[in-house]
Amino acid sequence: MVDTTARPTRANGTAGAIGGGESPRGGSSWDQRPASGRTQARARVDDLRLSLSLLAVMAALTVALGGLITGAAWWLELLLASVVVLGVSAGCRATRLPRSLAPILSMAALVLLVTGLFAPQTALFGFLPTPATVAEFVRLSAKAQLSFYNQGVPADPLPEFLFLMVVSGGVIAWTSDLVAIVLRRPALVGVVVIAALLAPAALLDGGISPFALVLCLIAYLLLLRADVRRTRRSGAELGTSIAIAAGAIVVALVIGTTAPGFQQVGRQAIPSAGVVFGQGVSALIDLGADLRRPVPVTVIDYSTTASTPAYLRMTTLDTFSGEIWRHTRSKSTFFSSETSIDDVPGLSKHVKTAKATTTVQVHNLTSQWLPAPYPVQKVSGLNGSWGWEQNDLTISGYTSTTDEQNYTVTTKTVQPTPQQLRDAGENYPASVDADLLVPSGSPAIIRSTALAVTADALTPYDKAVALQAYFHDGEFRYSLNAPKDGGYDDDTPGTVATFLKQKAGYCVHFAAAMTLMARDLGIPARIAVGYLPGNETGTTGKASDYEVSSDDLHAWPELYFPGVGWTPFEPTVGRGTVPSYSTAQGATPQPTDTPTGPSTTAPQKRFATDAPGTTVSSAQATTEAISSSTSVAAVVLIILGVLITPALLRRNLRRRRLTDVRDGAGNASDAWAELRASALDLGLAAPSTETPRAFADRLRRTWEDAPQANPDAVQRQDATAALAELLSALEEERFGSPDTVWADPVLADDVATVVGAIAATAGLAQRMRATLVPISLFEGRLRSPATSRSDG
Repeated sequence: MVDTTARPTRANGTAGAIGGGESPRGGSSWDQRPASGRTQARARVDDLRLSLSLLAVMAALTVALGGLITGAAWWLELLLASVVVLGVSAGCRATRLPRSLAPILSMAALVLLVTGLFAPQTALFGFLPTPATVAEFVRLSAKAQLSFYNQGVPADPLPEFLFLMVVSGGVIAWTSDLVAIVLRRPALVGVVVIAALLAPAALLDGGISPFALVLCLIAYLLLLRADVRRTRRSGAELGTSIAIAAGAIVVALVIGTTAPGFQQVGRQAIPSAGVVFGQGVSALIDLGADLRRPVPVTVIDYSTTASTPAYLRMTTLDTFSGEIWRHTRSKSTFFSSETSIDDVPGLSKHVKTAKATTTVQVHNLTSQWLPAPYPVQKVSGLNGSWGWEQNDLTISGYTSTTDEQNYTVTTKTVQPTPQQLRDAGENYPASVDADLLVPSGSPAIIRSTALAVTADALTPYDKAVALQAYFHDGEFRYSLNAPKDGGYDDDTPGTVATFLKQKAGYCVHFAAAMTLMARDLGIPARIAVGYLPGNETGTTGKASDYEVSSDDLHAWPELYFPGVGWTPFEPTVGRGTVPSYSTAQGATPQPTDTPTGPSTTAPQKRFATDAPGTTVSSAQATTEAISSSTSVAAVVLIILGVLITPALLRRNLRRRRLTDVRDGAGNASDAWAELRASALDLGLAAPSTETPRAFADRLRRTWEDAPQANPDAVQRQDATAALAELLSALEEERFGSPDTVWADPVLADDVATVVGAIAATAGLAQRMRATLVPISLFEGRLRSPATSRSDG
């Protein structure tokens, strides 16, 4: 039955009753009723649902962490820690133990698990920790830091790394359980997830994969859904939460895959200003990203007394896991202004050296490795703490980076003759054994090509010269785009194999190919990274001045010869200078491509192009600029779209509620729910425990206490009458005959009248915030119509 007849009680003093009085049921709060056994059982089910959702979050995080450690066995241990922590907590709540005991017992369970897995020999019965266990944990932590310093990522599954991962995973699970269930703030688990994702975002090559990110977001949505079921939120509010979360997923994926300066998700590859080198997982991929920057920047100015400027080496990459090249750190010695490096690895006194002094100013380069000619003998003027590594003389910052450093380097340039290199032999020391390793399963083309190229060479030196000459035979070309477009722009042996077939790449590919081929021939080899000498800009006294830009970043191979040490070669076509000792006739240094202008002995600045001697066309540059601008515009539009999504959702919800009331499909509870939501949006409190009469009295005072101009007297009178009519209809619906369904189209206009009066008392900023950021969508505690009727 639908009753649309006039109700006399509305006109008989209801308006005056707004300011006080009790509801027909004495104003008692139904929310304060003691929970029944059924309610308690439902609460335990809700907690279990939250625990399972948290486990899903931890499983998704495990996928996101993949790549930090090689192999997959550690995933099971990490999940085991999560299951133990969350399972013990859920068990405590299921057995009705005090809620405060769950975090204590779950942390104790984690300690027992970690003890049993990583320090059973120090524990009682293999799992009860002792003081010796604590000492073992400290040792594992310290060893993990040292091992990570030496290995980088992906790291080998060493016990210390597994210990660190299991402990971290257990703590993340424990914190999530504490926040979501004990503190009843499941939404804050998102902060924990973001914090946990910082490690893979910063360390993994290319950042977090989109698949792992989506899994984490889906798991987080499941957690929010479980919380919605626990708090019995309305369907409209649930839809809003899902829509907003889905929008967040879209924004994260679009920004991560289209925004300029990002590789996959979250990791900036091309800084907008300056060069950040050596901070990522793969120095070679960092190098490629910097070479592709749209506008090169000056990174170094230097002057040198050397007759021929040397490459500015930063570090070497000598360890190859089969996936990435990385620098193996060796014993480091603190550098002071008085420190002198007298021993160059592998160099005998019979090889000629030439002393040179180079003064360096770094402008737009941030790195832990110092650029300097090799081999360094002395450095002065550095800010901060620095040290040099004994194996390769890499100069690394302890507390500082290269940013804005000014320093002077003294070097003794090694000048071997071809005959000295040819006579060096193959009596390699044990210290270079690691530089002979080739990953198992490397494509056969690498070794077969090396053997074919050096078939007529008799000594390691002759083989090295033949390898270098092979890349300069006219078939290979320098290209930054071909590897990226062809899908072979990473560090793997498969990339080298593809490069040997395609014969197009940049310095990374030439250096990696020659290094692996040399190792296949039994010659110790590694990759050096740093900068080409740059462009000569003038002279200062007896010193020549040079400018080095970001597109001079370079990689080249170094091969080891007994008695000479590590010796650089230059296989890259179109870049750098072939050393005189590495030419077949031992001639003077020659540029790696044929100069088209007047000959000069100074190294020439070369541009990263697909064809030597050509520059990027203006049309191509314009196309790239348009593409970049389009990507930026697309991202901005999507972000703006998501930002206005709450306003659109709130507008749609308001229109649907009021339309239902006007059409007779809605009732007084729907009208009252919209009134409460609008009040929330306009900055008024609307607690669910407040009685309708008390809430109505507060609303009336907002315009009665406001200045006379806003709203005017007529609007105040209309708002008071409309509010009285809404309150009367709600009370009749809640406390009237249960067989009567109350519907009155006028209530929709009453809501608009009251909201208009409230809005008139608010400022412009508050009204704009109510439109753009409607907090009623996120409050999530408003009663649904069904819940409101059940209270009556």
